[in-house]
Amino acid sequence: MTKRFGFVKINSFNYLLIQIQMNTMKKFFAPVSATLGGLALFVNRALAQSAGFFDNPQTGAAPNVAAQGTLGQNITTIINYALGLLGLIAVGFLIFAGIMMVTAGGAEEQIGKAKKIITYAVIGIVIILLSYTIVTFVTSALG
Repeated sequence: MTKRFGFVKINSFNYLLIQIQMNTMKKFFAPVSATLGGLALFVNRALAQSAGFFDNPQTGAAPNVAAQGTLGQNITTIINYALGLLGLIAVGFLIFAGIMMVTAGGAEEQIGKAKKIITYAVIGIVIILLSYTIVTFVTSALG
């Protein structure tokens, strides 16, 4: 519903405000998600450091870099990191769609887009959780 006050329509102002907010969110989410994704790759390694930094706590010797795990363990780790990053992106889309819905100002088209994004993000999270379950089951079955 548009109301006119002279030459200004209320909806055109809301539309302009929404476009500014959307552009700001796009500029904000790209570096934030890249930073969080990059940090997620290194958090496990940083928290796993022993008291002697690189020394093995059982033998006291420096670790052999070539013996960091089997190929299957490394592939599982990479898959788990990728699934975690995808989960982070899906949660970012949920937040994005929630803000989009809140700032819609009654615009049915924008509310419909936000609902669609939320639906797809939730489906993505379910698929990611099922993928993680499958990967965990297969790696435990293979030993």
